[in-house]
Amino acid sequence: MSQQADTVFSPAGYFAKVLLWLPVFFVLWYFLSGFFNIIPGLISQWVINLFDQGAVIALESSGKKIDYVTRYLTDVAGEERQGNVIVTINPLIYSWNIPVLMALCFAVSDKLFSNARVILAVTALFPIHAWGLVAEFFLTIVFKSPPAVAGQIELVQWQKEAIALCYQFGYLMLPVIGAASLWFIANRALVQQLIDQKQEQPSGN
Repeated sequence: MSQQADTVFSPAGYFAKVLLWLPVFFVLWYFLSGFFNIIPGLISQWVINLFDQGAVIALESSGKKIDYVTRYLTDVAGEERQGNVIVTINPLIYSWNIPVLMALCFAVSDKLFSNARVILAVTALFPIHAWGLVAEFFLTIVFKSPPAVAGQIELVQWQKEAIALCYQFGYLMLPVIGAASLWFIANRALVQQLIDQKQEQPSGN
């Protein structure tokens, strides 16, 4: 405890380290994105089928994107038959908080750093990413697909509005809220140190 007390936290030094780590982890995240997409993709498939049984027949990888092969049918252009609708989603728009969280965690001093906490924090982001994938899937089917496709899933008005709200929340807010909250949880020792440091300032004057 005495060693932690002797270490004065420097906001400028901390954020300088964050800026140094960010490009490193963004490059790693981009090239390993296929790996980071697996668990959120599987979670999203399970949740989608929970809301609409059998909606997703298969999950396929298309580069850095995820293809959801659905049971919904659509006319095939130039052919007198129907095919399965495929919803393609780019999960990177939801998982960019992984390198941000890692940079924030790795910038912490060695005395307060923990590999286990970083791994757990990054893993805890996966359900948040899945939220965005589920919301965008239903948004695509309900609002961006032809009426013949959208009509294959029966929803009342409030459910449609809920889909739009969940998409906005998952796209605009959850990535930031998730990274910030998990950083706070994973670095409670640092937060406590900052509180103690703030409380000790008046007595030193």
